[in-house]
Amino acid sequence: MALQSTQPLKPMTRAWWHYVPLVLAGALIVFYVLLPFVTQPELGQTTIRVLTESRGNNELGLNTHGLVLIPLAALGAALFGLWNLLDPRVARAVSALTALGGLMIVTYYIIFAMDYSAEEATYISQMGPAFWSILVVGILMILQFFLPRPPSPHKYRLARLVGNQESIIALGLIFMLIAVGISNPRFLAERNISDVLQGHAYVAVAAIGMSMVIITGNIDISVGSLIGLLAVICGRLAVAGAPIWLAWLAPLLVGAAVGALIGFLVAYMRIPSIVVTLGMLSILKGILIIWTNGERVTDMPEGFFLAQMRPLGIPMPIWFMIVLTILAALWMRYSGLGRSLYAVGGNAEAARLSGISQKRVVLQVFIINGIFVGFASILYATQFAIIQVTPPPGLELTIISSSVVGGVSILGGTGTVIGSSLAAILLNTIRSAMVFINVSPFWLQAVQGVLILVTVLADLLRRRRQID
Repeated sequence: MALQSTQPLKPMTRAWWHYVPLVLAGALIVFYVLLPFVTQPELGQTTIRVLTESRGNNELGLNTHGLVLIPLAALGAALFGLWNLLDPRVARAVSALTALGGLMIVTYYIIFAMDYSAEEATYISQMGPAFWSILVVGILMILQFFLPRPPSPHKYRLARLVGNQESIIALGLIFMLIAVGISNPRFLAERNISDVLQGHAYVAVAAIGMSMVIITGNIDISVGSLIGLLAVICGRLAVAGAPIWLAWLAPLLVGAAVGALIGFLVAYMRIPSIVVTLGMLSILKGILIIWTNGERVTDMPEGFFLAQMRPLGIPMPIWFMIVLTILAALWMRYSGLGRSLYAVGGNAEAARLSGISQKRVVLQVFIINGIFVGFASILYATQFAIIQVTPPPGLELTIISSSVVGGVSILGGTGTVIGSSLAAILLNTIRSAMVFINVSPFWLQAVQGVLILVTVLADLLRRRRQID
């Protein structure tokens, strides 16, 4: 019998194609920001940034719907390129994702050609070097997928990497943007894309904590009422003259306290989480109605509206969603407590035999969930000038749907917060797309239900195959 080699596998060296996504992303950014996109009669050479700032900067009436896809594709290519440099084994998967970014860019040119033909326009000769250069880069992003590359290890093959729930949702989002955008270019207007991303950002933040809870094999159906209560607390403190930082801090502390109470009842009193949170839902709703008497919160001070701030031109809710998702994903992957969530949810008895305290983990995860609900309530409270006493109907279902559709197993033990955040964006994208393709948004509840059922059935089949 031949002996297997015990020598460690040599790490893959980086070749020139590993740098292709970063180079293409850098070119897109330069062309988008610096090069003239069109030469206009009075304004002269105009970049995309200037062209899209206001209608007055668009003398020719160019169709700008879809131009927002260019910086999104550049950001995606840059992130994929960094991932490729950190782990050269994912080169084939990164090449496919970069090609999808190129397809997004070409989508704008399809929309442009359709509009140009319909308007019988004649300004094609006035399009600047950025217009043609970005088109070339988009085509190169597609063609680079066909470059010869050495085969990837089995774990990193394209079919395996795109077979997880996060990849499926990301692909669904991209294809929905392309299909609906070509059908109705107004769907790809910069303002609508911004609204889609930030409209459910607070849902995505709440879904981070919910995902952690579900991974441990529990659930919290009181999050909607808790968001409403914490938002009112936040607003009333600001109206009462409390420092703004205290108005923002209070929801985090109260959310953690409520989470600690729920966690104690579930972990130490052995009451099922669905029973505890169902009771808490009624309690929080009752407190909210009695305390506010149904009156909305208004007249908050000017500096209170955190969700309306736009650092670097990006809405603050998007910053919260991205940063908290990344931090939570890293914490769950590399920290002891983060890994314990999977151990408790996957096999509580095995976790106990390994020295993990199930009670302590469950208590801590509900406290963490309360903190994330606090963040979500701050974003919810500061997005408009008025805080409604009652949160949006079905908010609990939307948050739970985001977690489950994002790949978090309702039986516990598997899932990621990245998937739940992507699913929150997907649900809001579906809602917006229904409006633009003239489908009643009331169908969204049915779509959510179908997505949950399909996801749960897929998870059950996967677990059954593992047992067999």
